Formats: sequence, structure tokens, C-alpha cells
Amino acid sequence: MAQFHNIKFLKEVEGLSQRQIATKLGISRNTVSKYLKEDTVPTTVLRKNVYGTKDYSPETKRVIPIIDQWLEDDQKSWNKQKHTAIKIYKRLVDEYDFKGSASNIRKIVAKRRKQIQEVFIPLDFQLGHQFQFDWGEADIILQGRTHRIFLFYIQLSASRMRFVRAYLHEKQEAFLDGFVHAFEFLGGVPTEGLLDNLKTAVQKILQGRDRLEQEAFIGLQAHYVFKAEFCNPARGNEKGRVEGTVGYVRRNALVPYPEVQSMDELNEYLLEWCLKEAERTYVPNKSETVLELWEKEREYLHPLPANRFEACKLISCKVNKTSLISVETNRYSVPCSFAGQAVWAKIFVDRVIVVAQNQVIAEHQRSYERNQMITVLDHYLEILLKKPRAIRDAHAFQSPEIPDVFRRFHSKMREQEGAVGDRKFIRLLLLHRDIGMESLTDALLEAEKTQVFRYETVHEIIQKLTNQHIKISELPIDKTPVNLLDYKVNKSNIEQYGQLTGGTRK
Repeated sequence: MAQFHNIKFLKEVEGLSQRQIATKLGISRNTVSKYLKEDTVPTTVLRKNVYGTKDYSPETKRVIPIIDQWLEDDQKSWNKQKHTAIKIYKRLVDEYDFKGSASNIRKIVAKRRKQIQEVFIPLDFQLGHQFQFDWGEADIILQGRTHRIFLFYIQLSASRMRFVRAYLHEKQEAFLDGFVHAFEFLGGVPTEGLLDNLKTAVQKILQGRDRLEQEAFIGLQAHYVFKAEFCNPARGNEKGRVEGTVGYVRRNALVPYPEVQSMDELNEYLLEWCLKEAERTYVPNKSETVLELWEKEREYLHPLPANRFEACKLISCKVNKTSLISVETNRYSVPCSFAGQAVWAKIFVDRVIVVAQNQVIAEHQRSYERNQMITVLDHYLEILLKKPRAIRDAHAFQSPEIPDVFRRFHSKMREQEGAVGDRKFIRLLLLHRDIGMESLTDALLEAEKTQVFRYETVHEIIQKLTNQHIKISELPIDKTPVNLLDYKVNKSNIEQYGQLTGGTRK
């Protein structure tokens, strides 16, 4: 605007020529000529048109359609893996022998991107209609060591209520288990859920929005009566409610690193954090807190089913000669009578359940170490009766779950009675099936005090211990049958006994 004024003033007031004006203002004669030809003062719009619509050279015009195509293709790609302006320039030079400048290409790319920028629509979700899901990662200090954990994250789209649960992995059993706990925490099930195309949920991406879903995930949807909707590939922004807040949870709930002794302790902390955040945070564009609107939304959620969903991965296993099955890199014991048979293993987040012939035959706490062998002594007792000498070195007998008194008692019985002592000790172990491991432990400790290490001694102590737990209660008089109250027992007559035996009373 100032330049236009100076040119007009020098020409019309001072009467300078175009050459003199250009020399005095330090601009080109073409610029002076252009302004002098204009009859109106250039507005902001006109100035933008003057400086922003520079006519490109034929060389630049040649590659603009190519640039537009690459930028359009980028719209279908992952945000972190798209063309940069300098990459476009290098491709043009290498693939199309472009002779123009890199700075010119940067300006064109910036302008073209603004023109094709996607426009979004403000959304206001119905209560109880949708939840959005995502995974996140974070570090914690677990039992004194830094661990990378995975955060299962769900947010209700309407009330923005959050649910966060931590796992040691993102496997299918953790994925399913997260939904079970999330729906129980939220107090019901929304109509639909919006997710990425995870392998734990989607087996194959079909045309459009269609997906071939994993059978276990279909079972979860059928159990809780909701329908899954999936984002377009590489378009995580479609679930905008949850996408940005995963990082928010990591920065605000897990900084500094929480120090916990178990994952259960961590998850209790995360639930408390979610509730506190809901209480203090207001829903955008509303006068209600997240907690207040969530209370309303719960009334619109589908009710929970009577039974929990079995959030597990089911695999087929064969029991080997040592009565073990293999799950991932670890081995778990089953009763020795199932050696050589095919069984099913239900892999939960925290446990492994083995099923055969529609019956649970073994249950173990799941190990997340590698190449471990987890055995239960009871699974081997029948075979130990046939091979009693193996008891001393049996893996299950060395387990820290077995009290030390068992090993001490066995050592004494073996020392006193040899192989017979082994066999009798195994008979002692079998008693736990009737009285429980705790009562058997108490009996062995009591017998150890007497320094008598025999099967018969322990058996007598068990009888005494179990009898002490039998409560004898008297029947109230008001509930005693009338005929029993009237019943009298006569005293015995010793003279009648003497008459029968032919003796005489003295």
C-alpha cells in the first residue's frame, strides 16, 4: 500500500519519469509500470493475488500434476510415513529430470497441501451409543525393576469417561480381558465400539468397511451384545476421542514412574485415577463434569450379562510322557493319568486352565518367564506309588509351594525305613486330598515335635486334629420330639445276669 502511494505521488505530484521513480525507490521499472496502470488502490485481496499467483515456468507447470498425485496418495498413508517437500523435490529430480529449484517446490507443496486439507465435522455423540478403544505403552517400576507395560484404553464418546487397565502384553487374551473389566467398570455396554484394525480383532480387511473378524472377538461381541466398527487403514484420527488422550494418561497418571509390587496394585491405582479425573474434568461445551454425565449415560448402556465372558485363548495340546503340556515356551503339569492324551488349554492373562473330556483337570498361575516348568505334586502321586524312590528328586517336590516340613519328614522316614519309608510317605501325601494341605502340614509339624517319623503316628494326629474341629451341638428342648422326652431307660438288674450264668451274687 505504501509503495503504491509513493509511486503515485512521485509521478503525479513531482512529475518524475518511471525510470527516475524506479531508481529513487530501488524497485524495477516493471513494478512502477504495473502500479501506474492500476486505477484503484490495491486492497489486501488484490495484493495477495499480485504476490501469490505468480505464473509458474513451463518446467514447474510440468511437474505440478505429479506433485498433486503424490500428495493425494499421501492422504491414504500413515501420517508418520508421508512425502516431505524435499523428498518430492528429490524424486522429481531423479525420476522426472526436474531442473527447477528446491525452494520453489517447497512453496508449491505447502500451497497444495492447504488446498487438499481434510475438513472435519464437529460431533456430538448420543448417550450410550459408542465407545472408542486404543492401546498405549508406558514404563513403570515393578518390584524394583523398570518394565514396559501396555495400556488398554476405552473412552465413552458421549460422557468421555475413561477406563485404563495395564497388561504385560497386547496378546488376544489381554485384549479380551480388557473389555470384560471395562464393561464392568463402566456399568454396562454401549451399542458400538470404534477400533483400529488390530490382528487380535481383525483377521482380514475386506472391501470398504467390511472385515473378516477373529472368532474370539465375535464371541465377545455376541456375549456383551455390541457391534464393532473399524477405522479405515492408517486413519486413527477417525477415533479422535481416544487417540489424543492415550498420551494424556501416560503423561499425567504415570509420571513419575509409579513403583508397584504387582499389576493388580497398578490397576487399582489407575481406576482411582480415572475416577478422580472424571470428578474434576468438565465435558467440552457442557456445564457438567465427566462423572456427572457418565452417571446419566449409564442409564442408556446395555445391561451386563449374568455371566462373565471367558477372556482366554484356546489351544490344543498333547500331554507328554512326563505329564506336561507346552504353552508358549513354558510347560505345565497335568494329572499323570492323562499322559499321552490330547487336552485343551485355556490361556488367560493370569492363569492357565487345562480341560479334558469337558472337565477341568489342572489350573496353574500363568508364568511370564521363559522356559519354565510349573508342576503340582498332586499330579504325580499315583505314579510315585509305583516309583517311590523318585520322590526325593521329583521337580514338584522341590517346589517352594511345598512346606519344608515335608522334606524334613521324608528324609527321616527314608533314613529309618528305606524304600518302605518312601512308599509310606507318599501314602501320607495322598491324605491331603481328604483333609487339605494345611491340615496335613499341621499334622506333620505336630509329629515332628514327638520325633516319631512314622505313618501311623501322623495318622493318629490327623484323627485328633480333625476330631477337634467337629462341633457337637445340643438339640434345644423345644425342638426335641415329645416321645423322646417321655422315654425312660430302666437300670440294669445284676441278679438277672447271675441267674443266666448260674452264678451267685456276693
